[in-house]
Amino acid sequence: MKRAAPLVIALLACWQPTAPAQEVSSDICEIPVVVADYNNRLVRYLKPSDFSVRIAGEPSAISELSVDAGPKRIAIVLDSSSKVPQDEWKLQTEMAEETVSHARTGDEFFLAVSGSNSPSEAFLSSTELAARLRGLGASRPNSPPNEQIYDALGEVARNFNPPKFGDTIFLFGHSRDSGSSTSFDALRHLILKNRLRFLAVSFEDRFAENPQAFKPSKSVSGGFQLAPLEALSSDTGYYFSFHAVRDLSYPGQIPLFKNFLTDLYTWISEPYRIRASVSPVQEGTTLEISLPEMDTRKVSQRGIHFPHSMYGCTEAKPRTDDQRPTAQS
Repeated sequence: MKRAAPLVIALLACWQPTAPAQEVSSDICEIPVVVADYNNRLVRYLKPSDFSVRIAGEPSAISELSVDAGPKRIAIVLDSSSKVPQDEWKLQTEMAEETVSHARTGDEFFLAVSGSNSPSEAFLSSTELAARLRGLGASRPNSPPNEQIYDALGEVARNFNPPKFGDTIFLFGHSRDSGSSTSFDALRHLILKNRLRFLAVSFEDRFAENPQAFKPSKSVSGGFQLAPLEALSSDTGYYFSFHAVRDLSYPGQIPLFKNFLTDLYTWISEPYRIRASVSPVQEGTTLEISLPEMDTRKVSQRGIHFPHSMYGCTEAKPRTDDQRPTAQS
């Protein structure tokens, strides 16, 4: 027995306890995605296999894809500063009302006017908002000298508390701010962290200050730079759209523009909801989404709208009746 002792000791020395398996934590990310064709019309009936999703440069599998057609919350922001001419103000209120006319049952709205103390204290129905917009068009409020758009956007962003999937801010006004106490960096962080979608329409002539910067037949010159709010809209997956009053005065342009607003409201109303399980993301983690076969669907990369960065994810909630699952293939 004494001779066996060294062998037993040697075996014990070789044995190492097995560490318990550790589960890698992951987040369920819910991403609003709109796919529009060359004519701005929604591309419907897509399947998970139709999408390519990369988070932080790494491929990510889609665990579920549905169309979220449920009620949405939308903040309408108007730029009332003295830098907005009366003809632009008239178009802002009229086209905001036109946008709201496409509201569906259950859609709710905030209204904010730059330079005012605060946005509407409670959500408004489309009927209530339309009446207020008509009143603002008939009697313009006192115009502040500064535009203070960052302040107005920050107020409505904080009103989405807590934020919900599909929350949207729609600005009618200029792309440059002046006089706000809210910094752009703070506004950007608030909007991106709360996963808000930011669309904007302006009736100013964007290229009036530098008409050589833009020619219809050529790309925008290298010296042309996006204003911060234009870049922010792009960060959320959308854009700042410019339609000069002069251009809209030509015959047939207003009906075309109203059709454009109809398409935009459809984008707001019925985004795809992509669910993907990923490792915990850091603030600002990059997100890329594409369709492998875009040409056959008449879609360009610019027609795929999604947040270009991620600021954390939350656990997915059970699907409601307003979320229509798509074919899982």
